Amino acid sequence: MTVLVSILSLLVIQGSSFRIGFTFDGGFPGMSDEKDFADLLTEGGLDFKLDNIAWTGGVEALGDISETIRLRGSVSVSRFNGTYEDNYDPGGYILIGILTGGLGFLLGSGNSDVVSLEDRSMNIEAAAYYKLTGNPAISIGGGPSVLMVERSMNTPNTSTSDAATGMGFNAGLRIDQESGGGFLGIPLVFAAEGGYRHCSVKLDGDYTGDFSVDFSGFFVKIGTYLKF
Repeated sequence: MTVLVSILSLLVIQGSSFRIGFTFDGGFPGMSDEKDFADLLTEGGLDFKLDNIAWTGGVEALGDISETIRLRGSVSVSRFNGTYEDNYDPGGYILIGILTGGLGFLLGSGNSDVVSLEDRSMNIEAAAYYKLTGNPAISIGGGPSVLMVERSMNTPNTSTSDAATGMGFNAGLRIDQESGGGFLGIPLVFAAEGGYRHCSVKLDGDYTGDFSVDFSGFFVKIGTYLKF
């Protein structure tokens, strides 16, 4: 990642625009193994609640190296969860928290996670975009990514965790605010991106076999940036 930032910074120094900020996106991942697992538990009478959306948050920097080429580098973390909980009343938990002035929240919900699953992926991405318009800047492009995934599974009597590293890619259509904006004198600009990310890595642990953590799918992202 240090090399990526260094290369991006050196190239952008010669350009006319540089921005760095925070991004947040929702994606619709494949996760076929997780879905099969959830179906199996549901058929067995357990109400296993599997997320539909994978949420991703991160930091990214963008800069122009010419009038038509824009580079992007980012580090982000994606998460996807599933749970089956026993003896959990969310309405009662909230009521207890209110009646105890928040003390109930500190003491916990009192529920028992019978089965919990969490997938995580740290994504280091690089991308190049071709600008189609100037203001707002509409651009299209993509690039490679390094993926460090982890899968954790917990039951009352077992706990397993496996990790692996792999490669992927991302592609998208961006809209970047180029001028205007600002908040209390701070040069804030905004952006949005929609596209597809390929993020599928096979685990090779003792308990996972050829199980894949698959965050691949379409996503929609928004970002807030400081423009320099």
